Amino acid sequence: MKTKLLSLSHTKRFIERYHADPNFREQVSRDPYRAIIDYNIKADPEEIKALCDTEFTKENENKFSDSTFLRNYWELAEQIRPQKIRSIANSPANSQFKAWRSRQIARTESQFLKPVCDSIIHAPVCFELNKGCSVGCWFCGVAAPRLSDIFFYTPENAQLWREVLELIKELLGEAAGAGFCYWATDPLDNPDYEKFCSDFYEVLGMFPQTTTAQPLKDPSRTRSLLKLAGEKGCPLDRFSILSLKMFNQVHEEFSAEELAFVKLALQNEGSNTTKAEAGRTRKRNLKKAEKDSKTPYQGTIACVTGFLFNMVDRSVKLISPCNASDRWPLGYIVYDEATFSDAKQLKILLERMIGDNMPLTVRQSELMSFRSDLEYESLADGFQLSTNLKTFRFRYDSYLNELGEIIHNGGKTAQEIVSIFDSRNVLPAYIFHNLNLMLEKGVLDDEPKSKLSQILVTS
Repeated sequence: MKTKLLSLSHTKRFIERYHADPNFREQVSRDPYRAIIDYNIKADPEEIKALCDTEFTKENENKFSDSTFLRNYWELAEQIRPQKIRSIANSPANSQFKAWRSRQIARTESQFLKPVCDSIIHAPVCFELNKGCSVGCWFCGVAAPRLSDIFFYTPENAQLWREVLELIKELLGEAAGAGFCYWATDPLDNPDYEKFCSDFYEVLGMFPQTTTAQPLKDPSRTRSLLKLAGEKGCPLDRFSILSLKMFNQVHEEFSAEELAFVKLALQNEGSNTTKAEAGRTRKRNLKKAEKDSKTPYQGTIACVTGFLFNMVDRSVKLISPCNASDRWPLGYIVYDEATFSDAKQLKILLERMIGDNMPLTVRQSELMSFRSDLEYESLADGFQLSTNLKTFRFRYDSYLNELGEIIHNGGKTAQEIVSIFDSRNVLPAYIFHNLNLMLEKGVLDDEPKSKLSQILVTS
């Protein structure tokens, strides 16, 4: 088993180098055998090429279709994807929260490309244990402010922390274990981060994944954290790689085996990965677009559909991913937000947020309208709503065409719409059924009508 892990970890190292380093990619195309020798990678370049070059894979499909090596590598690759975390996140105990989260997922599936959707776990909760971040990445998708305060593991804070965790467990059940302890922060800015994670594990049954841009700040601490996470069954950790120099240093400091279950998020110049158009990246590209008369592609790095806590401020927001926009420049919608003083008050706030924002069915007094990003088209037997990625069709009924027109024109509550059809002897239950179907599919506009908004993105 150890020999197999060594082999596969070196294959992973080759793939990381291939995607991070343009000079290595060029060298592999010229002389792959020399490349792996120069970089001390213990791997077969022919089999590895099948992982890097899709055209090569197609041309040699028969040669590699029975490759044990490739099957083993794909098995390892699956282990460092967030599948386990996603499956846990999919089972919130609260029925209103579960239905609301499902609607948000349905919405995002018509707004993001499939690879983006596949990477978003829609975690039900996350916690910031600092206020701001010391790293200051120019591309930060959530525009983290500068580090200004830390939630230390004092007796008072530790008690509040465990009480909050217990409350989240009571509310969400085992799904809360899919949460994590960073957002617009770097976990390793908090000297007590491991203590908070250990409490998280004790209360919620999962050791939270870590993503840090500071694995080299204190390598011995990083090793200890990875060891602790591995012992507690954490399925995934990540290092954000900010430069090719940092990439080289990480590979020098940590062996291939040490990083076998650590994903490197390649943010360095020269990598063949792209950055989401949100936060500071969006602000920078918008300025460039004004100069070049081009509109940049929008995006997000947000992966939470649920509660975002900042333990320093004792604040909580209800959020979900969206394409970054003028209103939501950080790539997530803020549905609600509040501050709390203790767990007792927090419970009241969370129950209020659920009650206000997560109806199981459409509310009779609520104005009905379609999402603003959907293109409406009337059909002879109904209507359809489309983005450039997905089309929703509501058809095969004589009343659906008019129902779609009424909602598209706006200005009517659910009860008013029902009354229009009731005067024509159409049962209210039928209209509510169709309105609830639209709610379930995530096509109805549910963005907050108040002035909830995100902070301005600063450089």
